[in-house]
Amino acid sequence: MSSASAPRATPVAIPADLVVPVGENRTPTSSLPVHAHFDVCPTWLELAIRYLSDAQVAQGARIAAWKGADEESKAAALEWEFETSMQVITASALAVDAFCAAVQTKVHLPQSLIDEWRDNDTPRYIQISEVLRRAFSLEPKEASRLRQNLGEIFRFRDLAIDPSGKINVPILHPELRVGVEWRFAYFRCENALRIVRATLRIIWELVASGKPKEADVQKYIDALRSRIERL
Repeated sequence: MSSASAPRATPVAIPADLVVPVGENRTPTSSLPVHAHFDVCPTWLELAIRYLSDAQVAQGARIAAWKGADEESKAAALEWEFETSMQVITASALAVDAFCAAVQTKVHLPQSLIDEWRDNDTPRYIQISEVLRRAFSLEPKEASRLRQNLGEIFRFRDLAIDPSGKINVPILHPELRVGVEWRFAYFRCENALRIVRATLRIIWELVASGKPKEADVQKYIDALRSRIERL
């Protein structure tokens, strides 16, 4: 599903007052201090899609294994689908986080709000939804839907990072209809597919039709649009 591609050009900033010493042979005598901006949001989106391809292969292997009677093959197939699906979900959450981080540097947030988030240990998905609400002037209904979708993405992300407190008894696997460890029911290809689609939809809607208040945010999404349009 994925293929290798040539590295993309990265915007480079060279200070206006830069002076480069030149030697007798007219070559620079020191290295050029270059300030490059690398946006990792599309990188994480591409990785999520690549991992999804792996999860789909793992799902097929799991379906095939569970038609047989080899318990070791069944267990290995579940483990493979779990690992690849967890990668998809984690990469999706990181793509959203990276998108928000880039946008947040271009909007003004009241210090009181930042302090409140720190003091209350506000969940990351709530912080992200508020940053994007302000940056793109979202209507209440749009903001509510965004927060709900981000909440689900980050619920799975949090389970991948810290699963403590989750039930230890077997739960029903929605496809196999047998009791399995909770992680095999949560981290499977079907859920990974839903989350990567939701992630792409969130970012694409804001990039393609969002109405930023700040000119710098508009410049950012204009540059980002061509990189994720094909995704």
